[in-house]
Parts: sequence; structure tokens; C-alpha cells
Amino acid sequence: MARKLAKSHGLDDDDVIVDRSAIEELQGLLYCLQAAVEDVQRDLAASSTAQDLSEALTWLMENAVPLAAARLEPRMAAIV
Repeated sequence: MARKLAKSHGLDDDDVIVDRSAIEELQGLLYCLQAAVEDVQRDLAASSTAQDLSEALTWLMENAVPLAAARLEPRMAAIV
């Protein structure tokens, strides 16, 4: 029955429905990591002392860990 309902709404077997807020959160985390990578590239191009490298790694980790921990789960229909 679920497959018939999905097909009636134009969804294929490989399509998944997720909450918009979950996608937006994931996009926000990805944007933060992309910005951190750009920051580090720019900063290390100017100077790459041991202190600079340590700070760059810390900054990257602060922005990478939340994205690595994020999970995108399919939205489940309520059983009625």
C-alpha cells in the first residue's frame, strides 16, 4: 500500500521524504565547514607557523564535528 501511495504522488523507490528543517540544518552545517576551509586556506597562505597550524586545525574541527555528527533520517508517516 505504501508503494502505491508513493507512486500516486510521483515518488520513485529511491526517493525519500525528509523534513525541510533537517535539510536546512544540514545545509547550514555544510556552509559553516566550507567557510572554515576558505578561512584556513587564506590564513595559512599568509602564514603557517606551528601556532597557525594548530589554530587552523582547531577551527576546522569546530566546524567539522557538528557536520560529522549530523544525521538525516527519512520522515516517517504517522500510523493511523
